Amino acid sequence: MPFYFHALMKKKEPLSRRLTFGIFYLLGSSFASLLLNVITIGFVARALGVENFGLYSAILSFVQLFQFLSDFGLNKTLLKFGSKDISKVQISFGNALFVKSILMLPTIFLIMFLGLLSGYRNEELFILLFFAVSLILDSYATVFSSIRRILGSFRLISFFRVLRTAINLVIIYIALTIKDSVLSLALANMLLSLVIFIVSLINTVIHLKPKVRIKLITDFFQDSVIFSLSDFFLNIYARISIVLLSFYSDLHSVGIFSAAIRFTKIANLLPAQVKFALLPTMYRFVGEVKDSNENKVKRIFEILLKYMGIFATIVAIGIFLFSDPIIHIVFGDKYNKSIPLVQLFSMFIYLRFVETPFKMLFIAMEKHKNMVFFQGLTSFLNIILNFALIPSFSVYGAFYSTLISEIFFVLMLVYSGTKHSIWMLKDIYSLTVKSAIAGVICLSLILAFKEHLNMVIQIILFITSYISILFLFKTFDKSDKELFSKIFFKSGSS
Repeated sequence: MPFYFHALMKKKEPLSRRLTFGIFYLLGSSFASLLLNVITIGFVARALGVENFGLYSAILSFVQLFQFLSDFGLNKTLLKFGSKDISKVQISFGNALFVKSILMLPTIFLIMFLGLLSGYRNEELFILLFFAVSLILDSYATVFSSIRRILGSFRLISFFRVLRTAINLVIIYIALTIKDSVLSLALANMLLSLVIFIVSLINTVIHLKPKVRIKLITDFFQDSVIFSLSDFFLNIYARISIVLLSFYSDLHSVGIFSAAIRFTKIANLLPAQVKFALLPTMYRFVGEVKDSNENKVKRIFEILLKYMGIFATIVAIGIFLFSDPIIHIVFGDKYNKSIPLVQLFSMFIYLRFVETPFKMLFIAMEKHKNMVFFQGLTSFLNIILNFALIPSFSVYGAFYSTLISEIFFVLMLVYSGTKHSIWMLKDIYSLTVKSAIAGVICLSLILAFKEHLNMVIQIILFITSYISILFLFKTFDKSDKELFSKIFFKSGSS
């Protein structure tokens, strides 16, 4: 029997338990990777200095604008096809590798050509090339990761994630010790991506032999094009502020903004892992029950929204309260100007958490065109706002553009969902209001005694008071108890 069928059949235990412990594995590896990444980015920022860190962030963001072309939606298409029909995993895997190989050279050529038009010259072009090659190799890595996601191999994913991050820190340390320049950093990044690509390819092919079916590539492309457009808009939305800021402001401002926005990526760790672990199962489950029992689908949504709201509040307020010591410890005093930006970005972090269940359900119900439309409008609005605000307000113009665009995106998601009767406004309100009120009360409490307490006591006081108020508000009920029983005790039903 092929490896992937063994992987799916080896354990009969509640679905909620398997998925929750899968998320725990991913979160455990992510927290370990997070710690290593914080050390890495802190070392890079200090070694390069604010201006060179700005150059590094600007070129990297420019290259990542073309991530959609290097992937062309193939990773998400593979995930969709493989999750719905496990027998097609080998064919989907082979087709994805085949098409990626065709797109490799055009992607590198386009990045270099547009880099020249954008004014990059001499050493900057080599930096651009090294990051472009890394982008291509990393896009293959997402395919290997999708195979493991489909098979539920969360331990293996976690292992490779921590291993890569640890090796990355060592290589960057060696590279910047030899020469503290963006060029040496880009070269080290490319070499690491090459090693990880080779190891991941060998490991994945050993367990799952890819098969190419040219006749099925047309069907493959129908979804791939939609996903590619989605990635295109997402990349523009995520990178355009730094790219435009590098054109309108000095590299020092780019470095300050880049340091601040790093914390949005770190804080998005939990929603990213929830989506990473649950989406393959959501594809299968929603496809099975959406016609026969919509209540089960809505129940999944309610659970996700409730707990993402709880975690969103505590993470956003934590970032707001402790942005000062975090910046000092990680980046150093040279990045003090990024502290107010980090505090402002806490609002953005909250939105990213609570919108995760909406996006997952839209994708699982195959409303991909809706998502592309939302992301396209949001990206267009973000570009317009950046052009309008950055020349006058510099880094704060970039922040306001990002926040306004994110609020616009969330409003579109919520409105469209109510229009399709996927969720109701009153349900959204009831699932998020208690945690939000609890967070505001705890924030006021900490701010009142902030000057008299050290940071450790503040954290303990905030967490204990937050949990206590949640119980006081009766946020958790009998259904939560049943859910926890299924997760932590093997006797529960799936």
